Amino acid sequence: MVCGFHTKGWLDNTITSNFGEMLFPSGEYGVQFFFVISGFIMVYTTQNLNIEYPFKNVVSFLKKRIIRISPLYTVLTLAWFFLFIYPLYSINYVSCIKIIKSLLFIPFGNFPILYLGWTLNFEMFFYLIFALCFFFKKYRYWALCLFFVIQITLHHLSFDHSYMKLIASPIISYFFVGVLIGLLLNSFKIFAIHPYLRILGFIILLLIQLEIFKIPNFYLQMIIIGICCFIIFAYDLQAEDKVIKPLYFLGNISFSLYLFHPFVHKFLIAYLNLKPGFLENPVYNLLFYIFMLSIIFGFSYLLHQFFEKKIIQYLRF
Repeated sequence: MVCGFHTKGWLDNTITSNFGEMLFPSGEYGVQFFFVISGFIMVYTTQNLNIEYPFKNVVSFLKKRIIRISPLYTVLTLAWFFLFIYPLYSINYVSCIKIIKSLLFIPFGNFPILYLGWTLNFEMFFYLIFALCFFFKKYRYWALCLFFVIQITLHHLSFDHSYMKLIASPIISYFFVGVLIGLLLNSFKIFAIHPYLRILGFIILLLIQLEIFKIPNFYLQMIIIGICCFIIFAYDLQAEDKVIKPLYFLGNISFSLYLFHPFVHKFLIAYLNLKPGFLENPVYNLLFYIFMLSIIFGFSYLLHQFFEKKIIQYLRF
């Protein structure tokens, strides 16, 4: 969804003049869905931790998260700087500080060097809070809930400092939605979810993404998205469906895909002087978009297979 949003201009003037805008009117929903998934996964993957060793758990958890995210993000951040920023602006004290802050997930201004990293700033902050709650042992989720209650009260306040703006951002609440889903599915025997109910959940999420189903209130939207995700997660934990290989493939390369996809259309514009809709024939524009996606998926697979997996295996041992 995020990839589609960032490349939607290349879909215009294909099926219709605004086809990209019709399919991907906003990228924020992809981020919201991912934050829900992330909150759920953190609960799901840490449910069997020995709570009597909080310091060990904190160190282990943060080490795994950093290994998972930082290597690829560091390489692509530096690549983005030297490909698209350095040719226009020389390296100076300010640019060095921006690079360092980007790589350390410290927010500044509007976006980090590789602009997609703004979501990783939120992600790493959530990981930090989640990890620190291990010190509360069996009360760790109560501590986490208390943090989110405080965080929700900050939604209505205004801050000038970039990090306080991050902490007070309403989008962080979607992590909490995922945490609640994980706790509910861990603590209670959920009644069997009918397959049609899961399909309905997918349809509602799709209608929200297409902005056909518009929810004016932020908190109501968060609740509806949470309920849909709860239904989908509950069904998937109960079911024994076969893996859908194309979707499994996309899931595996999703992090590489997320960070790499803007390189392709940025390179086309900056180095080849090709812009969305540069072909007059709509069919050719559509074929070019498919070609561009093929390059994105292909390089994302190579990054995942020969860098992401290799570096994680190396650093974990």
